Amino acid sequence: MFTYTLLNLIKSPVRTFQLILAATIVLLLMLTAGAFQEGMKQSLSISGDSKNVILLGVGSEESMERSEVPFSAVSAAKTIPGIEESLGSRAVSPQIIFNSVVTFQGKDFDAILRGITPEELLVYPAISIQEGRFPNSGEILVGKMAYQRLGIPKENLTIGSEINYEGKTFTIVGTFAAPGTTLESEIWFNLNDLMAITQRDSVSAIILRLGDAEFDDIDLFTKQRLDLQLSAVKESDYYQMLDRFYQPIQTMAWITAILIAAGALFGGLNTFYAALMSRKKEFATLQAIGFSRTKILMTIVGESLFVHVLAFLTAAIIALYLFPAIHVGFGSTYFSLSLTPSLILATFLLAFAMSVLVTCIPAWHCLTPPLNNLLKD
Repeated sequence: MFTYTLLNLIKSPVRTFQLILAATIVLLLMLTAGAFQEGMKQSLSISGDSKNVILLGVGSEESMERSEVPFSAVSAAKTIPGIEESLGSRAVSPQIIFNSVVTFQGKDFDAILRGITPEELLVYPAISIQEGRFPNSGEILVGKMAYQRLGIPKENLTIGSEINYEGKTFTIVGTFAAPGTTLESEIWFNLNDLMAITQRDSVSAIILRLGDAEFDDIDLFTKQRLDLQLSAVKESDYYQMLDRFYQPIQTMAWITAILIAAGALFGGLNTFYAALMSRKKEFATLQAIGFSRTKILMTIVGESLFVHVLAFLTAAIIALYLFPAIHVGFGSTYFSLSLTPSLILATFLLAFAMSVLVTCIPAWHCLTPPLNNLLKD
């Protein structure tokens, strides 16, 4: 029967190709939706450091972009006991962060801009400057993924290149890496430059790195300094809040994929139905010469399983090749589509389930009628 199954697939190559293509589209859509959700989830979960605490303006605990913290809070935060210290510098990093438009080679691009100080490297020890150096006034540092967010070739955004912002020209003096975070897609300015350009006397947030201190110590500080109007949030909790904020987008991605997949699944069901109904005489003849309905059913399911396994392999190869190069940006989040072993396994199980589902109704119509009726037809 195995040879018979293969012969049935080979003798109608166009039909077989159509079935494989339809199943591949369904599985690829499910892989895309799953990879989208995994990529966003991993990016937001890794971005939050459990040792970091963010000081935000009261009422803006869910968005650093909307937050305003008085600059006087920076010196006050440095007096908190137990903050991590290195070479005489305390790990207290004031920042300005927002979405804006920069001009590069005469074209405008949306970008995430962050104003920083050298203490940024103390707060995020995982950050490494890959090329060049830390920026001074009139200079910028770009993340290694910034060229992808801007949508320009990597070789165009190198040390020595110039970016224009608000009529001022800034020279790229280095590139940095921050593995597994959303920071790698950003452009970093000297904090004083960004404050001067935007005419701000406040910062978006202050990030502290805990040494001997605990979160409760930072929280107590914000409650004691009511004049500063501060709220303390664990960085890990902040990114969990972002994850919940983007949950509807992830849900919509799944719903869209499921709806499209359902349409494709019904299309595949119709294709299988048409393919099997045209072979009713063939199945009747097989029963007449002694093949049981169970064996014929196993043959039909075997054909479907072979088609769906090929479709799964095709979809998996496409995903493994293309997904790492696909990057998605939503506001301050930026991530790559991420494939995980559990997602690939789930897609394989879906392919197996589909191989059975699309054959149930056609096989029932082909095999349940009495043999004499089938032979008459």
